[in-house]
Amino acid sequence: MRKIFQIALVVCALSIFSLAAANVGNGYIEAEGVVYYEKGMQPNAMRRIAVMDAYRYLAEEVDNLHVTAESTVRNMRDLDDVINTKVEALLRGAKVTSVTRASDGSFHALVRMPMYGGSQSLASAVLQENIPVEDFPKPKFTNISSEINYTGLVIDCRGLNLTPAVAPTIKSAAGVEIYAYKNIGYQNAVSKGVVEYADSLNSPRAGDSPLVVKAVKISGSCDVVVSEADAEKILAANVATNILANCAVVLVR
Repeated sequence: MRKIFQIALVVCALSIFSLAAANVGNGYIEAEGVVYYEKGMQPNAMRRIAVMDAYRYLAEEVDNLHVTAESTVRNMRDLDDVINTKVEALLRGAKVTSVTRASDGSFHALVRMPMYGGSQSLASAVLQENIPVEDFPKPKFTNISSEINYTGLVIDCRGLNLTPAVAPTIKSAAGVEIYAYKNIGYQNAVSKGVVEYADSLNSPRAGDSPLVVKAVKISGSCDVVVSEADAEKILAANVATNILANCAVVLVR
């Protein structure tokens, strides 16, 4: 068993009165460990248990995170020793962002790992480096033009149970991939992230004048499907202002 899990399981056995939760935020994976006070528990011990619980839940959250619709981080770690080693190092280096004591005596610890943003991000560990970059598809109808200089793309996926992924794909209703990791390459995906996940239509990543469309469905839990008409609009906007090439893509869930 991986060493980090061995340590976490020992702590879990001690943390009878702890709770934890994890979530994927905008560009990072964050986990929280919570330990509730019981008679005889020492503050320093509670603090340590809260931190270790947060690390344990972070490891679980990372393993369960999709890289693509077809694979999770756990799948990739099991199949590739190099990826496993990189992810283990990232988990060990995850930052404790806060440890606080609440008025009820409980301790709350937050631990965070970046999904993208550089060599210490999850994307850098799980994405394949040396892939040929493919051109974006062109609009089917050459007479379609974008009348607005769009600064980005926002796809409203609310209510469709979209699951976050490191490298999701956007497809047309006909199944054509119009935006994917293969179109932007390793450096862009690692430094900028393939997409940003948000909870509202207003995101700085998409700029002041984004093209906003509604997803028609989710494919494979992670990939977003848009109508044929919207796919044409997106591709036309990309020809005009490179919104896809610039990774100015936001998925609202």
